[in-house]
Formats: sequence, structure tokens, C-alpha cells
Amino acid sequence: MKRILYTFLLFLFILHASAQTYEQWVEHGIKAAETDSLPEAIAYFKKALKLKPNDYRNALVFTNMGKVQETMYWQDTEQKQHAADAIDSYTMALSFAPEAVPMLEARGKLYLRLENYGKALMDFTTILDVDPHHVEARGYRAYCYLQRHEYVEARIDYMRVLEEDATNYSAQLGLALLCQNTNKMTEALERITLMVEGHPDNAELYSVRASMYAENKQLELAIMDLDKAVELDPDNSNYYLSRAYLHKQQGNKRRALADFEAAIKNGVPSAQLAEELKECR
Repeated sequence: MKRILYTFLLFLFILHASAQTYEQWVEHGIKAAETDSLPEAIAYFKKALKLKPNDYRNALVFTNMGKVQETMYWQDTEQKQHAADAIDSYTMALSFAPEAVPMLEARGKLYLRLENYGKALMDFTTILDVDPHHVEARGYRAYCYLQRHEYVEARIDYMRVLEEDATNYSAQLGLALLCQNTNKMTEALERITLMVEGHPDNAELYSVRASMYAENKQLELAIMDLDKAVELDPDNSNYYLSRAYLHKQQGNKRRALADFEAAIKNGVPSAQLAEELKECR
């Protein structure tokens, strides 16, 4: 009797599952994603897609699935297949809506974070073809150009961003770095100093200016800026590392050692700095 009852209940479950509509599977997927049940969310989205493979609304389903897969990748970057799956999902979304800016932006940003600057550049260019005044896309494209050492194109885009938004932080910083990369150190320092004056509590800007001072052989000024960066953001291991190497360059092993040890305390593996520690002791 129990066996018959179990079989009957199983039959009812299968019948209920098969009766789920496209909209219900999508809703289940969204709710699962909201509660961080990510594999379940993907399974639900796939069930919806299987029911209606040619539905125009699949553009949004694929986009949502891509976002879930991307989240799974950033939770465990060793699982590179999740990133590839997210790219595939965004690409499928775009097959339904080739000029949909949110989908192009989602894929472009993922390409950018994966350091695939060529593919990212193409997506942001497509966005700008659709909307020439899309400031964020132009800023991202400028960054892609900068990373690809296409400095003329990067400057043009950064300048266009500043025409639309004169206080745009990313464009101002990008132009300063572009000047540094093209050996226009005077302009680079002028630009970054203006930013420091406008954002006196921003540790990143002091660190960037320190790198410029160091490149310009102004080590004391570089150390002073890193002192400020550490003061503003004492948990950032990169600031301690940068200052440690400058102290080491100056021959001040005691201070260099203290900063290397601070960097280790803030997360840098000690094995990575074994040689530096040995030289400073």
C-alpha cells in the first residue's frame, strides 16, 4: 500500500512539475537567485527556455542567467567555466536583442573584468553607436584603449567624457594615468594634484601620485603621499608594499622591513616576500 501511495504521489509531483508555465519557471528562477540559490536559479531558467526556446522574452531570461553565472564565478574564480557560461548567456540574450544596451553593458563589463579589452571595446563601441551620449560606456571604452596602449583614442574618449561631465572621476584619473604612460609627467602631476585637492580624503589618489613622484625620482614626496594613503586606508596592503620598496631603494632597511611585515599582516602571503624579508633583516 505504501509503495502504491508513494508511486501515486510521485505521479502527482511529476504532473505538477510538467504543468509549470514559462512564467512560473522564470519566477522560480528569480526568487532562487534572490535567495542565493544560484544553481537552482539556473536550473529554473533553463526549464523556462526549454518550454519556449524562441520567445522574445528569453533575452531577459538569458541576461538573468548570465548574471547568476557571473556571480558564481566571482564567488569562486577558480571555476572559470562559470565566466564562460555567463558570456555565452549574454551572447544568447543579444541574439534576441542585438542593440539592447543593458545586455551589451553586462557583457562588456564582464569582458573588462576578465581583462579581455578587445572584446569589451567592441561592446562599448556598439553601445555608443546606439547612444553616442552614453558617458559610462565611453569611459569604459577609454579605459580599454588605455590598457591596449592606444593612447590617442583613449585621450579622445576621456576628453569627450569630460565634455559631458566635467567632474567625472574616472575620466580625470584616466587622463592623468595616460599622461604618465606617455611620459608627460608634468601634465600627469598637475592633473593628479588637482584631483588630490578636490578629494583630499581619497587614499587611491595619493597612491597614484606617489607612483608618479617615484617614477620622477622624487622619492621623499612619494613616501609622504604613501604615508597619507596608509593613514586614510590602513588595511590596504598595496600601500605598505609600495612604501616598503621605496624605503628599501633608499637603503632604509628597518622601515622597509616594518612595511613588508605590515603588508603580510594585511593579507600578503609571507612566502611571496621571503627574499625581501631576508634582505632587510
